Amino acid sequence: MRIIFGWNHFKIKTIDPFAVGLSQQAQPGYQIEIRQRYFHLFWIPCFSLGKKWALRKDGQLYEMPEPYKFVLQERKDLAAKTPWYTYAGPLLAASICLYFYVNGKVEDYRVDQYEARQFSAAYTDNAAKFSKPSIDDYYVLDPVDGYSEKFAKVTGLDKNNIQLSYITNSVYASTPSDIAALFLKPDTKLETVTVSRNDSAHLICKNYADRLQFDGITLPGEKSKYRVERIVRLDGPIIDEAGFTSFSQEVIKTELKNTGLEGELVAVEKVEGDVQWQPRGAMPIALSSNDRFMLVGSGNYQKPYKARLEFKTGEGKKINYLMSGQGHEQHIQRIN
Repeated sequence: MRIIFGWNHFKIKTIDPFAVGLSQQAQPGYQIEIRQRYFHLFWIPCFSLGKKWALRKDGQLYEMPEPYKFVLQERKDLAAKTPWYTYAGPLLAASICLYFYVNGKVEDYRVDQYEARQFSAAYTDNAAKFSKPSIDDYYVLDPVDGYSEKFAKVTGLDKNNIQLSYITNSVYASTPSDIAALFLKPDTKLETVTVSRNDSAHLICKNYADRLQFDGITLPGEKSKYRVERIVRLDGPIIDEAGFTSFSQEVIKTELKNTGLEGELVAVEKVEGDVQWQPRGAMPIALSSNDRFMLVGSGNYQKPYKARLEFKTGEGKKINYLMSGQGHEQHIQRIN
């Protein structure tokens, strides 16, 4: 890329020689100019190189004679300030930096607010499952001061306590079915811990701002304390966003995925708002683990909307999800 740089000058003030006593009569074709010298990069003024005096006659620019220059430099009343746009380059660069800084802060705030809403929704879901535990529940535990998560499974219940068996060796899983498969591997090492059913405040962080300083619980043989990141109930289809959503004039297309057990989508019902939802394809829609399906919504999605999705397992159990949103934000959660 060719870099264009150099120096130039422009007029900032014109002086009539007769008016300042340098001529016996006014001569229209003869003027004195104060010109601003500047350095430019890509033809954008970057900084001042001082001022110069010049003569203009018949449209031509000439160097100022030294005697005239000496007299004029002594005249403080003829001084001219350096125009601010002489520094247009640095000002432009500062403006661009300020724009990206402010834009970054706004984007950080937007992301933080989105994560806070997601955290709040996760807390509500986790607290509901913890208060009514099931033998089909799997816990994803996050260390309060580390990065290596633990996976646990409910292996015992009574009126007062929940028994969790957690995997002690280092493992990784991304979907509920993958988590369940970990507990069936012959090389999986398990430890058991019993927690009180009234002890959710030490397991599940309620406030987004407290998530990094949350107390958590101590697991036998572990140095870190752990809190519940999410509770997965693997008793049927588990529905989540698949990562594709498109918006056009009063039409939403959103792709969902089943990361749980196989089942069928048997009903989609509008609960609130103007958006009417229909799956792409006739119901019931059979869903295996990791299958995806598309819903198409027609209506004003700028207003809040909610829709209920009903699924049925192979054993005939009904599971409902609530999909809600407004504008370009959308959330889906299990409601039974």
